Amino acid sequence: MADMSGGVALITGGASGIGLAMAEAFAGRALKLVLCDRDVTALEKAAAGLTASGAQVLAIPLDVCDRAAWRNAAVSAKEFGRLRIVCANAGISPAGTPLSETSPEAWDRIVSINLTAVYNTVYATTSLIKEHGEGGHIVLTSSMAGMLSASAIGDYAVTKFGVSAMGEALRAELAPHNIGVSILYPGVVATPLVGDSFSIGMAPGAVAMKVLAGIDANQEYLFTHGDYRALVEERFKAILESFGASAQVGFTEADSVLTMMTPYTR
Repeated sequence: MADMSGGVALITGGASGIGLAMAEAFAGRALKLVLCDRDVTALEKAAAGLTASGAQVLAIPLDVCDRAAWRNAAVSAKEFGRLRIVCANAGISPAGTPLSETSPEAWDRIVSINLTAVYNTVYATTSLIKEHGEGGHIVLTSSMAGMLSASAIGDYAVTKFGVSAMGEALRAELAPHNIGVSILYPGVVATPLVGDSFSIGMAPGAVAMKVLAGIDANQEYLFTHGDYRALVEERFKAILESFGASAQVGFTEADSVLTMMTPYTR
């Protein structure tokens, strides 16, 4: 990435796990930090630790589902400095039930936090990057569940597939504004989010370094766990093998439609 030192990186879910690790990595690039999290105690602890290490930090207690709170957060971020990087990272774990048995309440909650709140983040912050004209980068945290679904994490996978689609659309939309977009696909990472799987998870710092390298290279897809490659290949092989001639003999999709569906850049 271009030298963004002195600019601001805003991270949701920034008080722990991948979010905190990204904040630490950005601090190493002399970026100012806006940490957003609903866990006030963890947020204050994270901000204090980063400040003690020499970083400039603005800690904003924030429910990412609250759009009025986002408007206030955006004002505070703008006053803090020139926003260059946004990481929409906040999220929750799956309900752990088969998708067809997931309660409406659990469904609404996970969609609100894992998908709609990512939109809220983008909506509240993208204009702040556009207006200074120097470009920037947005990172959306999806998951390997945004590439590979399973019944027991079906609710979670639906939201993470949605984040993937959002990232691809935004990358095409924002490229003319010199704003890069990357989609992060971690597997199991040693964070509070994974509960009993903590001991088998990847170190958050390693994920953060992948993010930093991805921003540097303006890379669209950031995969942290190489073990999944064969499973992804199998999925896409099945998809491609399902294509054949058009269902209506001789039908050709209009060029205008195909052009609309073709991204500006990868």
